[in-house]
Amino acid sequence: MPYHSRGENEKGVSGRHEPLFLTQTVIARLRARIARGEAVTFRADVWPLISREVEFVYYTTLLRGRRGDVVADDFGAGYRAATGDELPALLDRFGIDAAQRWDWDLIARPHSDHHFSSPDEFHTWLLGLLRRDLHRARKGNVSDPVKAALDVLRDLRNEIRLVVDHSGLTGTSYRDELLAWYTPLNAYLSIGPPASRMEEMIALIDAGILHVIGPGMRVEPGDQSFLAYSANVDGSEVEATTLIEARLPEVDIRTTSDPLVIRLRDSGAIAAYRIPDPAGDYETGGLAVTPRPYRVVDADGRPHPRRFSYGIPTEAVHWVTAAGIRPGVNSVILGDADAIARAVLTATDATATITTTSAVPTQAARPA
Repeated sequence: MPYHSRGENEKGVSGRHEPLFLTQTVIARLRARIARGEAVTFRADVWPLISREVEFVYYTTLLRGRRGDVVADDFGAGYRAATGDELPALLDRFGIDAAQRWDWDLIARPHSDHHFSSPDEFHTWLLGLLRRDLHRARKGNVSDPVKAALDVLRDLRNEIRLVVDHSGLTGTSYRDELLAWYTPLNAYLSIGPPASRMEEMIALIDAGILHVIGPGMRVEPGDQSFLAYSANVDGSEVEATTLIEARLPEVDIRTTSDPLVIRLRDSGAIAAYRIPDPAGDYETGGLAVTPRPYRVVDADGRPHPRRFSYGIPTEAVHWVTAAGIRPGVNSVILGDADAIARAVLTATDATATITTTSAVPTQAARPA
């Protein structure tokens, strides 16, 4: 399925949603639990807070457009104070009926379990979905309730990093709940194309130039060709002699073909990062490093005083490293680079003491 398009930017260069539930205080409590050896999991401890942030923005934006600032602010105060069990009554009181209530399942799987009888039926449905999405995107990431809500996922990236980086979750939770579930969901909902690209996609589908197979596309290799199809769309089979893998490859120093990384790995100079878990550590493919300034850790767990790494090679130590630098904010990426530069400038052959800063960036470290 095509990613949701991004809402037109109404926030300026540095505008963002300031967290109301996944706050610095809450993050500090979660990190303190980890420090005490307690288990923190994404679905139980982090996701409910993300969901509350998103839904808060959706409902307040919806009411602000319909009934004005006073009503929206009144609802917002009630929402912040309400428990989960009290939310349905609050929504009833403000006249938000079932059809307008936030539905994660519908947002994440708009096709639900619908089975399409033909590619034409699927394309008709898909074009309607994409045109509605484009209409929302044109309204903007502040004015449109859905786009404003989904933009919160982008705004919360740094808060999520503060929780999950450097073994902030159990290994099982990091692998199964963050990487396998939330990371692709976050990508689908919040890092899609701009509205102009969505408009182009609609035109290409409408003209019969671009053919979308369907939800849950499968590709099976044959002797001379590849067969692509969707189990949700009858007659969707397409055979082709060329398959282009357009996704970013996963970071994994264990399977890399890079000769430098292979030599460092095989000599024990670097190691794959491991996330502790009661059921057994989860070995990631990311490069093990210390907290800032990210000194490379060898196979025996020793940090090297003059070797550093950050960004994409350290994926799993850090979450979502394939990100750009945002202007006008205290970018995490620039802060990381600055920390490494300072460490390099002060390193000497006689360096004997390794000093690192906290594993958790400060509040001032804003998302890239």
